[in-house]
Amino acid sequence: MKTVILAGGGHSHLHCLLERSKEKTADRWILISPSRHQYYSGMFSGFVEGIYSEEEIRVDLEVLCRKAQCDFVEASVLSVDPIQKQLLTDTGDLYSYDAASFDIGSRNEDPDIPGLSGVNLKIKPNHHFPSQVERLYRSRNTVFIGGGAAACELALSLRAWKEKNGDPGDSITVVHSSPLLHGTGVLASRSMASLLARRGISTVRGKAEQLQEGTIVTDRGRHIPFDEVMFLGGAAAQGLFVSSLIPTDEKGFMLTNAHLQSISFPDLFAVGDCGTLENFPELPKNGVTAVRQGPVLWDNLNRFLTGRKLHAFQPRSRYLSILSTGNGHGFLLYGSFAVQGRWTRKLKERLDRSFMEKYTFHEK
Repeated sequence: MKTVILAGGGHSHLHCLLERSKEKTADRWILISPSRHQYYSGMFSGFVEGIYSEEEIRVDLEVLCRKAQCDFVEASVLSVDPIQKQLLTDTGDLYSYDAASFDIGSRNEDPDIPGLSGVNLKIKPNHHFPSQVERLYRSRNTVFIGGGAAACELALSLRAWKEKNGDPGDSITVVHSSPLLHGTGVLASRSMASLLARRGISTVRGKAEQLQEGTIVTDRGRHIPFDEVMFLGGAAAQGLFVSSLIPTDEKGFMLTNAHLQSISFPDLFAVGDCGTLENFPELPKNGVTAVRQGPVLWDNLNRFLTGRKLHAFQPRSRYLSILSTGNGHGFLLYGSFAVQGRWTRKLKERLDRSFMEKYTFHEK
C-alpha cells in the first residue's frame, strides 16, 4: 500500500478529498493541516460585512477526511526531505510518503517594508482571518496596502459594516503602487476608483516604504496615520521549500512543470498559491487557479502511483471574478470586461454557497 500526503487544506486538496469520498483507492491518504477548519477566502468580504457566519465560510477538514477515509493530522509541515521522502511536522512527527502534494497557501507580508511585520493584520494562513476582523471593526483609521481585488473588496465590505453597525465616519484608506485592479484594464481600474470614492474610501497612490509610530510613509512623501493596517499587496512564499532545498522561483514558490510536479522531484506536487508553473510564471495566484488545478492534481496523483502518463494543466487566459462591494452590490470582472450591479452580487452568493455545499457533510 502506497502513501499520499496532502499538506494543507486549500482548494485543490479539497477537490481531491471530495473525489476520494466518491472513489476509494487502496492507498493510504493523509491530510496535514495546521487547523481543523479551512476558511474560504471568496466569502471573507461577506463575513466582514456580516452576511455570513463563521460556520458558513469554513470547511471541517476532519469530517471531510473521515468521509474520504483519509487520516487527518492537525499540524504544520516544518521541513521536507525529498531524498528520504519524509515530512517533519511541528509536533515532532515524521511521515514517509510515496507522493506528497502541497496546497499550503502563501503569506500576506512584505519583509522589505520596515515596521510592517509588527503591526500587520495577518490573514494567512486563512484560519487567522476571523480573529482579525474584530480589530477591523474597532479601528477608527484602517489602511489596506495593495490595490488588487482583495484590498478593494475588503475596504468596501468594511465600509458597509461600519455604516450599519459602527461609525460611518471612520477612515478607510487604500494605498496602492500600481493602478487599482492592475491587469484588468483601464475601464475596470477607473470604475473601481470611482466606486471607492463614492463610498468614502480614500485612495493614495504610492508605495509604502516604512511604518513607524502608527504612520505609513510612502515613497511620495505622504504620511498616513493608522490604527490597523493590513498588507494585501501580493503573495509571499512560505519558507518551507527554500529551507528544504526544493527548487523554487526567485520568490520562494515551488517551481513545477505542467503536471504540477516539482521540476526536480517528481513525487512532489504543488498547487494554488504555493507553486509556480515553470512555463507560466505570471499565472495569478488566486482561488480560481487553485480550483481549476484540483481535477488535474487528483488525476495525476493517482496516475503517478500507478505509473501512468500524467496530464498537463492548461491555464486559461481569462477567468470570471466577482467582488463583493457592499450593500447588495457586486463588481464582475472577465478579462478586461467589467460590470457592476445587484445581479452580480446575487450570482456571487449563489456560486460561493454552491462551492461550500460540496464540502459540507453533517455527521450522523
